[in-house]
Amino acid sequence: MAPLNTPASTRTLSGILLGSLAFLSACAHTPSSPSSVGAGNKSQPVSPEAVVRYPVPAMHTSIYSSRLPNGLAVYVVPRPDLPLISFRIGIRAGSAEDPPGKGGTAALAAGLLGRGTRNHDALSIFRIVDGTGGSLEASAGRDFTTVSGDSLSTEAPTLLSLASEMVASPTFPQREFDVKKASTIASLIDAESHPGPKGTDLFYRLLFGHGPYGHPPAGTSGSLKGITRSDLAEFVAARYRPDRSVLILAGNISPREGLDLARRYFGSWAPQPVSSPAPHTRVAMTSPKTGIFLVDKPELRQSTVFYGTPGIARQDPSFYNALVFNMILGGTNTSTLNRVVRQKMGLVYYIHTGLDAERRPGPFLVNFQTHAPNTKKVITAMNKVLAAAATTPPSPEKVKAVKDELVGGFPFLMNTTSKLASLLLVVWSDNLKLTYFTDYPDQVRRVTPESALAAGRHLLRDKPFVTVIVGPQKILQKTGIKGQPAPQSF
Repeated sequence: MAPLNTPASTRTLSGILLGSLAFLSACAHTPSSPSSVGAGNKSQPVSPEAVVRYPVPAMHTSIYSSRLPNGLAVYVVPRPDLPLISFRIGIRAGSAEDPPGKGGTAALAAGLLGRGTRNHDALSIFRIVDGTGGSLEASAGRDFTTVSGDSLSTEAPTLLSLASEMVASPTFPQREFDVKKASTIASLIDAESHPGPKGTDLFYRLLFGHGPYGHPPAGTSGSLKGITRSDLAEFVAARYRPDRSVLILAGNISPREGLDLARRYFGSWAPQPVSSPAPHTRVAMTSPKTGIFLVDKPELRQSTVFYGTPGIARQDPSFYNALVFNMILGGTNTSTLNRVVRQKMGLVYYIHTGLDAERRPGPFLVNFQTHAPNTKKVITAMNKVLAAAATTPPSPEKVKAVKDELVGGFPFLMNTTSKLASLLLVVWSDNLKLTYFTDYPDQVRRVTPESALAAGRHLLRDKPFVTVIVGPQKILQKTGIKGQPAPQSF
């Protein structure tokens, strides 16, 4: 779940997981009564009953939810304080649905959406976007593809018109495809020489195998070589559908204006004819490959370690308790692991935990980097901290401090139209209710030391753990670390 423009495989796992913590929470209330706001045109009227209002008290506004006849979900969030509009189009077409053996298909397709449509080539798209002074980008993560636009409210119709073409009629010109594919392969080859991306990719492969999260969203240099232009066309035809998508509009816009724009530019979007078989559904690995796996990097003097186990999905009932447990254990600079292993023992450059709870269960892990000869000492100290955390409730003071931090920081996750639209996209992707925005503080405040401990035990006890160490093998083996080489295939 991460809204960065760089390929996911070139980012460290710690950045992905810590960034995702603040985005997520559960919800328990029923929707409020339908509002009296409606919008539409004469050919396709929207009745007032088709629009539902959900309050966002932290931002003193509301979300207006509707659905077009073609199945497209539409959310409008008025924020009239500035003359800006941010929009996000989300499509359930992430790397979790990449065809077998062709990891990176979703990301490559998204990267080419702005390189040619039925009515515009890459140069004309660039000139139009540049003329608005705004931005229009597309990317794909594990669960969904995103088309993002930000501009003055007066320029939003221009960008929405282009965005509708990008999702409904991309052409993937051969020359643009060849250039994009070559540059992506080059960047992935470079990333494979760095311990962070290398360890992250192997860690996910060992935990999830051929499952939806088992390969990096951007693919690998090997998997991209086998992707053809027709693969992208088939992927888009099967998965880019309005009934699998959402349009979010946040900013200086009324509910009526937002629904008018949605109908004008997306009302005629219809699924493309599909000649290929139904989309392949990946099955999650039921038995992770446990043990210690060494990736030899003899030129390094440090080791980068990933230690973890399958975690929980975002909708798991224990999520809030697990979130607080994770923050106390290793999710902040004042966490227990950071205080004991880094500040007190002075053994690591950094150490933190991550709870990657998305639409499907991601990993719970500890990630650290240390001077290679200290690796075994750190693992020993880490295991002691984890064992204590799974048996002893955290103090009420620590629980309160973390809850105050989460609740107090919540408004800052949506203090711009861009942040608010992106957060709402994650809520949609993870199948959360729109009451998320009112439930978050209540759910966090309900966490107790005992409930946090129970969630920690669920994450840590009787679970298969995987350890990936990227570093100089000879030095590591001298300190007593015995591991096996990374498997080439599964």
